[in-house]
Amino acid sequence: MANLDFKKFVISDAHLIWPKLDQTYKYNRAENKSEPVPASAQGANWSCGMLMSSEEAKRLWADLQAHYKDCQTRNPKLPKFSTVFGMKKRDDGLVVFSAKKNGVNAKGQPNKEPTVLAGDLTPLADRRIWSGSTGNVRFNAYPSQNPDGEGGISLLLDTIQVTKAVYGSGDDADDFKPVTMQTEQVELPDDDDRDEFGLPPIDKTPANEPPSASGDFDDEIPF
Repeated sequence: MANLDFKKFVISDAHLIWPKLDQTYKYNRAENKSEPVPASAQGANWSCGMLMSSEEAKRLWADLQAHYKDCQTRNPKLPKFSTVFGMKKRDDGLVVFSAKKNGVNAKGQPNKEPTVLAGDLTPLADRRIWSGSTGNVRFNAYPSQNPDGEGGISLLLDTIQVTKAVYGSGDDADDFKPVTMQTEQVELPDDDDRDEFGLPPIDKTPANEPPSASGDFDDEIPF
């Protein structure tokens, strides 16, 4: 019998962002980037984000929230719905929903990698696609809790059919041409207290962060 807590969703013509599908990766907080790691490493996963407009995101949020509340009818011990894990609102108003699949399951056994298909439904030869690619994404939504015990929906990555693949060489200098750098010497008065590089004062105001998981969003979408 199928597990009703796992509900299939398909996002058509999704704008893919931060796809990590060729192998498992882990986010290095100290370096502020994802790094390739063996599937057996703690926190290792395959993942892919889907970039949506605010209107698209609201519809998906509502569907996922409804699924969570349906799960609560079968499991009253689930806490109040707080958020969709892996969701982040950007400064430009767009919203990213990220689906992932861990390298190993709860028992420590290797998980099968997500299926990545080409447009003709054959296996995609080169899975190292970049942001800007598009495709149809299938994931399973299921209720879960974060370490603080807050309830929400997690997105389990299943299959991606890539309809437009964007690749890069990995060379940071590819987009540039060599030029002669110009220099200029500027003398400032002794009492000039401007920054030596002409930069404005550093703004120490904390950067905008995605909405935290809280019970305030039960009936209100946070974007």
